[in-house]
Amino acid sequence: MKPKCLAASAALLLAATLAAQSAPQQTPPDPSNPTPKDATRFDPKRPIEQEVRTSVRDGFTLGAVGDCIISRPLSQYASRDEGFAAVVKLLGSNTVLYGNMETSILDIRDFKGYPFSWAGDWTLRAEPAVAKDLAKMGFQIMSRANNHAEDWGIEGMRETSQWLDEAGIVYAGAGENRGLARMARYFESSKGRVAIVSMASTYRPESAALPAFGATPGRPGISGLGLRTINVVPADVMTALAKMQPELLALHEERPTKTDGKAPGAPPSKLSIFGEDFELGEKAEYRYEMDQTDLAEILRAIRLGKEHSDFLVATIHSHECSNCAPPSQPAAFLRDLSHAAIDAGADAFATTGIHHLGPIEIYKGRPIFYGLANFFWSDIQEPLPADLYQRNTEKLSRAFQFPGRATDADLSNALNVGAFSNEETFETIVTQSRFEGGRLVELRLYPVDLGYGLKLTESGIPRLASPEKGTKILKRLQTLSAPYGTVIAIEDSPGLNKVGVIRP
Repeated sequence: MKPKCLAASAALLLAATLAAQSAPQQTPPDPSNPTPKDATRFDPKRPIEQEVRTSVRDGFTLGAVGDCIISRPLSQYASRDEGFAAVVKLLGSNTVLYGNMETSILDIRDFKGYPFSWAGDWTLRAEPAVAKDLAKMGFQIMSRANNHAEDWGIEGMRETSQWLDEAGIVYAGAGENRGLARMARYFESSKGRVAIVSMASTYRPESAALPAFGATPGRPGISGLGLRTINVVPADVMTALAKMQPELLALHEERPTKTDGKAPGAPPSKLSIFGEDFELGEKAEYRYEMDQTDLAEILRAIRLGKEHSDFLVATIHSHECSNCAPPSQPAAFLRDLSHAAIDAGADAFATTGIHHLGPIEIYKGRPIFYGLANFFWSDIQEPLPADLYQRNTEKLSRAFQFPGRATDADLSNALNVGAFSNEETFETIVTQSRFEGGRLVELRLYPVDLGYGLKLTESGIPRLASPEKGTKILKRLQTLSAPYGTVIAIEDSPGLNKVGVIRP
């Protein structure tokens, strides 16, 4: 749930200078397209371009929401909560409904695995009944590639698959090897066959699935998109880092980066400290380079998935940002990736993981969501592992007179302070994209309130936002999306308060 940490000494210098949005990188060529060169090699009744055409029936609607951090069944609230009932009705009105499954579903009473928390993060867990409850609320396709997919190890990942299979929910992004994790999965809807491809750029490295190699077997895990992170810094910061580098590296008996031939006293164009790469630039920001092998495999999976379906949804779980200071800006590589995915055949591209709303772009008549925020946000998480307590003994000591008496709920409360103790974490949308003639004709955005400050049993449940809060959410989306050329109208919607509308 956090951006990539910098080396401690470098972080102090960078924190004061992180600033504006980075310019998009040059879009890489699509390695998934084999580029036909001889038309006589193809059946004239089946031209190759036909197979990547969007072919769902008119009136097809894709509903898409963000992170489903859910720990218990919730559909029962609809009978006594009008705001939630309205959201559930809206979810069920779509031809296909997508969300990101960001938890493990397991029965802790007879679970045979172990917790594997990452970087002091929560080990998220849901009761087995959650799978069927999600299906009851209308979810049909879900992504599984994310940084919480292996909170309970491979055993937890496998048990989650079993519960989702039993509930009839189609998922992608996790499997017994890299091929299975990469591959598209399919849902047979009333208006056409729908595929989903799921990947993650934020994940524990050991959770990435591997292919078999020689005598080495493959490894179960998620579909990972590897990134190289470059910390771009202005001249004054680079100069300071260059002066500090020899002493810092001496602590670890490392050799300084070779100079790049610049004049004495001038800042180097590049250097590395404790495995962190720094690059000279006009402003402080993060830049990311995608692993080209991962990218080629993912785009090939998208192409094949589209050739075997009428509509394809590509999704990524990504915490990366070009500027992580609020309001954070999406990393530039996400724009390159989303455009390449659509060029390869995707009909919609969804980014989850940043836990707040991001911009919306329409590219070649296809919707791109750069941040779908949270949809369920359950702070009811138990049991939590011992190492989460050990990593946070100081935090608990500052918060409680008797920290040894703190419960899992108390620890979660203390951990949430800062990044997640704000309204934006609890503000989201339900998106509904309608297609006619194979193209997006209307995108509707329904504002949703997750109830920040309510009791734990009531908060984190999606309810229709009030007209005032709905207008606030939509205006923020207008501001975020304007640089992408997206115009969002704010309109009244009978029975649903305010709605944002994009008409390409």
